Amino acid sequence: MVDCQLKQVISQMAESPQSSADNKALHTRRDELSLLPALEAGPLLADGAMGTLLLGRGISAEVCLEALNLSDRRLIEAVHREYISAGADIIGTNTYAANRCQLSSFGLEDKVWSINVWGAKVARQAREVSGRPVLVAGSMGPLGRSLEPVGSLTKPEAEAAFREQAEALLAGGVDLFLIETMSDVEEAVAALAAVQAICRLPVVLQFTFTPEKATPAGQIPSRIMRRLNELEKKPAVVGVNCGSGPQVLIEVLREMREASDFPCYWSILPNAGMPVKVGNRQSYQAIPDYFGRAVIHMIEVGARLVGGCCGTTPAHIKAMRASLDHLLKEKQSAGTFPTPLPSSAAVQVMAPSPASSSSPAVALSPAPPLVPEAHLEQPASPQSRFAARLAQGFVISVELDPPKGAVATKFIGAGRLLCEAGVDAINVADSPMARVRMASLVGAHLLMKDVGVETIMHFTTRDRNLMGIQSDLLGAHSLGIRNILALTGDSPTLGNVARATAVYDLDSIGLIHVLSGLNRGIDVAGNSIGEPTSFTIGCALSPNAENLEKELERFRRKLEAGAHFVMTQPLYELEPLYRVLDQLGGCPVPILLGLMPLYSLKQAEYLHNEVPGISIPLHVRQELEKAGDDALRIGLEHAAGLVAEARPHIAGVYVVGSFGKYEPIARFVRDLRSAGYI
Repeated sequence: MVDCQLKQVISQMAESPQSSADNKALHTRRDELSLLPALEAGPLLADGAMGTLLLGRGISAEVCLEALNLSDRRLIEAVHREYISAGADIIGTNTYAANRCQLSSFGLEDKVWSINVWGAKVARQAREVSGRPVLVAGSMGPLGRSLEPVGSLTKPEAEAAFREQAEALLAGGVDLFLIETMSDVEEAVAALAAVQAICRLPVVLQFTFTPEKATPAGQIPSRIMRRLNELEKKPAVVGVNCGSGPQVLIEVLREMREASDFPCYWSILPNAGMPVKVGNRQSYQAIPDYFGRAVIHMIEVGARLVGGCCGTTPAHIKAMRASLDHLLKEKQSAGTFPTPLPSSAAVQVMAPSPASSSSPAVALSPAPPLVPEAHLEQPASPQSRFAARLAQGFVISVELDPPKGAVATKFIGAGRLLCEAGVDAINVADSPMARVRMASLVGAHLLMKDVGVETIMHFTTRDRNLMGIQSDLLGAHSLGIRNILALTGDSPTLGNVARATAVYDLDSIGLIHVLSGLNRGIDVAGNSIGEPTSFTIGCALSPNAENLEKELERFRRKLEAGAHFVMTQPLYELEPLYRVLDQLGGCPVPILLGLMPLYSLKQAEYLHNEVPGISIPLHVRQELEKAGDDALRIGLEHAAGLVAEARPHIAGVYVVGSFGKYEPIARFVRDLRSAGYI
C-alpha cells in the first residue's frame, strides 16, 4: 500500500516538478543537504565498493547483491555505516544493477520498485544512525544489454527501464543520482534523460575506462565529451569510475576536461588497481596508503568528487579522508584549491602483460589425464632451436604484444630490432589482459617468416573450446611454430570487450595435457593424428602469488602434465624465487626468470600498488626516486644485477618491455651478452 502511494507521488512530480506539494514534502530533508553548494565549497569524498565488502563477508557471487536490500537490510546498513565512519561525505545505494534488465536474470524483474526504494531507505537509515550529514546517492549502473544498432534494445526501452529505477530511488529519498560505470555514451544519455524527466536533483554521470583509455564499448574520452557537449540539459558532475586504478583514470579525466565545452564539476572513483581472479572472485592489489597518496593527484587534475570503486574498502576511504583533510587544511588559508595540471604534464600509465598475468592461478576445470593410459604413445623429443639452446646454454626471450589493428609494420620492426640484439626467441602474447589484439598465432608466424626469429606463442584456453584448441595447435605446428606457453588467460570481464564470454573448457593444466598428447601423436579422444607434434611446452609460475601453496600445487600438476620449461612473473628481488625452490626441493625443468626493467618511480609505484603478483622492494623505489630522469639506467642495472645473482639457478631470462619502447630492451639484451652473464 505504501509503495502504491509513493508511486502516485512520483507520477505527480513528473507532471509538475516545481508546483507539486508532494514534491516539496519529499525534498524537505534533501534541501538541507545540497550537493552543488558543497562541491563549490570544496572537494567531497564518496564511499568505496559495496560488492567487495559483501563478497568478503561470505555472500555468494552467484546471488543478486541488490536483493539484499530486502532480505538482509542490516548487513547493507552496516556497510554504509562503515563508510560513513571512515569519513565518506556521500554514500551510494546498493542498487547498481537494480534495473529491470539486470534483475530479470535472477527472476526479480517485478522487484525493481521495492529493491530500489529500500536501497535508498537503508542508506538513509545508516545516515540517521551515524548522525553525520552525508548525502545519499541513488546508484544506477548499465542495463547489461546493448542498445541498437549493436544490440536489440531500443533507446525508448532503455529510458523506460532507467526511469522505472529512478522513480523508485526518488521515492526512497535519495539526494542525488549516481549514474556510473557507463561504457556506451548513448546508454548514459538515456539514463540521464530518464532522471531529468522526473526531477531536478543533481546527477553525477560517470564512465568506465580500461587501461587503454577507452570504455569496454571502445569509446574514447573525446568522443564521449563531444556527445555530452551536444546535450541541452547537461549533468552537474561528469567523471570516471571503475575499469582501472588511479593513474589511468587521472589521465582519462584530464582528456575529458580538455574536450568539454560546458561548465561542470568532475569526479574520479578508481578501482584498487587491476584485479586478479582468486577462485570465483576478483582480488585487488592497491593498498589504502596508495589511495591516500593518490588524492592530491586527483584534486590537481580537477576532480571535486573523489572516492573508490571495485576493490576499495573503508580502509581506503579512511586513508583518502586523512589526505583530503590535510589538503583542505593547507588550502583553507588561501581559500582555493590546486588548479588542474597542464595537459602536457602527462601521467605515465603502465599496462604490462607478463606471461603469468595472463594465467591466473585458478583451476577452472579439473585436469585429469585426458587420454586413456592404454592409448599412450612415446612422446616426440622437442625439436626447436630454442629447446636445444635451453638444454645447452642460457636463453633470452623478450615479449612482444601483437598489434591492436591489422597492420603489423611496427610489430615486425620491433621483432627485427630484438633479433639483431641477440634474443633467442620472442614471446608473442595472446590478447593479454583480455584486451583484443591480433591473434598470437598470426603474430608468431609473421615474426618467423619476415624476421627469421624463433617464437614462443602464448596460448590461452579462454577463447577456444576443446575442438578449437586442438585445431589451432595443429595449425600452429604446420606453420612451424614449435614453442607454446600454456596459459589459462584472464577473464573477459577484466578486458575491453563488453559482454564477451569465456569458454574455459580447460585451464592451463588441461592444455598442457592436450599438448603432451599431441606430442604423443594422439588427440584428446585418443585418436591418432598421424605424425606426432614436437612442441616445447612452457608454463607460468608466480613466486609472489598471494596463495603460494595453491600456486605451487598447480605448478606441480603442470610438471606432471608434461611442461618442459617455466617462465616466472617479473621479479624485482630473488627471495620469492629462492622460497619457491626451497619448497619444491629444486626445479626439474629449466627456469626463465621474468624481468620488467623499470623506467621511472611512477611506473614502479603503479606496478607495486596496482598490478597483482608484482612486488617491488622499497629500496628499489627509493633508488628510482633519487635517480630522477636517470631512472631508466637504474632500472636496467637493477635487472642485470638480478640476472647475475640468479644465474646459478636459472636457464635464461624472459624480458617484458614497457610503453611499447624496445630500444632500451635491445640494449639490455646486448649488455647481458657482452657482460659475461651468459
